[in-house]
Amino acid sequence: MTLRRLRAAARRDLDREAGTTLAEMLVTMMITGILLAAIATMTIGFTRSTGQITARQDQVDAGRTASERVTKLIRSAVRPSQLITCADLSICAATDAFISATPTTMSFYSNLNNANNATGPSRVTYTVATTGPDAGVLIEKIQVPDSPLPSSDTGYAYCNAEDSAASTACKLRLKTRRLTTGVVTDVDHTLFRYYSNEALPTGDSKQLGVGTPLTGPEIDNLLSVEVSATVQVASPTHPKPTTYIQRVLLPNSQAVLRPGTETTP
Repeated sequence: MTLRRLRAAARRDLDREAGTTLAEMLVTMMITGILLAAIATMTIGFTRSTGQITARQDQVDAGRTASERVTKLIRSAVRPSQLITCADLSICAATDAFISATPTTMSFYSNLNNANNATGPSRVTYTVATTGPDAGVLIEKIQVPDSPLPSSDTGYAYCNAEDSAASTACKLRLKTRRLTTGVVTDVDHTLFRYYSNEALPTGDSKQLGVGTPLTGPEIDNLLSVEVSATVQVASPTHPKPTTYIQRVLLPNSQAVLRPGTETTP
């Protein structure tokens, strides 16, 4: 083999061993970048969708749990005169099952865990703070009376268990529970709605105290309560609020209607 042929063969071997060219590397990097960007976009989208689904399910669970707890106790609402005959009938007759009712708070007497009136009617209160560190927290307070027997002149008495100077026995009568957080209470979302025994021409029940606290006469006619728990949990995905609605028609009209008040069909 001549020297020229040897040099040509050596040059071909060097060309084969030269590796990838710059253009080939650029094309490879571009394709790899496109694939990585697509995979990253899909992963982010999947993670976001999973987070939103999880957050919405948490909201549904929170709203359902809170609503079921509240409606369960509302069904136990009772007028004290249903449990025992007071010495002063005028006091018993004037005591309604519901003490107060607003769009974000509610207080009533309950026959909860009171077999044979062993403890007397518990005073149940639900509150949602709209400002401060507890804003959006639905709080339940249940307090048993000081005595299972009402006094002849004032009826059942309840000590101020939240007073710093309250006795230990008094404080033990009050049980406080945080039912859920993230409850939305604005002009478009009302936690509690109240309906009377009066029927509108459309056949629907008349709503009481729209956006305002119920007055005494309205409480006299209160027959059903609608709990509309709108919950929005704190989540990086910022899901839209979820609303869970239940309306309670009290099973015993005597629990809310004073004697002589008739229910409009």
